[in-house]
Amino acid sequence: RNSYEHNGKRHLKPVDNPTYKEICGDCHFAYQPELLPSGSWEKILAGLADHNGEEIEIDQESKKIISEYLKANSAEYSSAKWAVKIVRSLRGQTPMRITDVPYIRHKHEDDDIPADAFTRKSVGSMSNCIACHTTAENGIYDDDDVVIPKWLYL
Repeated sequence: RNSYEHNGKRHLKPVDNPTYKEICGDCHFAYQPELLPSGSWEKILAGLADHNGEEIEIDQESKKIISEYLKANSAEYSSAKWAVKIVRSLRGQTPMRITDVPYIRHKHEDDDIPADAFTRKSVGSMSNCIACHTTAENGIYDDDDVVIPKWLYL
């Protein structure tokens, strides 16, 4: 069994949509849909003309597949522990970035995280989940699986 099934609803479901994984994961980590509500994913897909400073061109069929996948698996439709906490923390907000989710911001304000962690070259920013969360691809963001790179290159 994979860890998502083994641990019931504790962890997020690993990304299992090949179109989403290929198109979105080609440029950045393919985030689990459960990290944002469906309204956020809709806004993100509607703004692909300026997606993090880049124009993203996707054929209509692929965009439809991605949209349906993200909506069906978004935070408000999940019973995973993290997704429930994400939805509760939003209080009606529709953030455009996972790093703007109050619950996720709170988790990253921990005293155990060095102040310069997100500016280290090996991390780059808070949006680079896989730099520290060694099991993020599997939907596991447990503190026990976090390894903050020690490289201090700025």
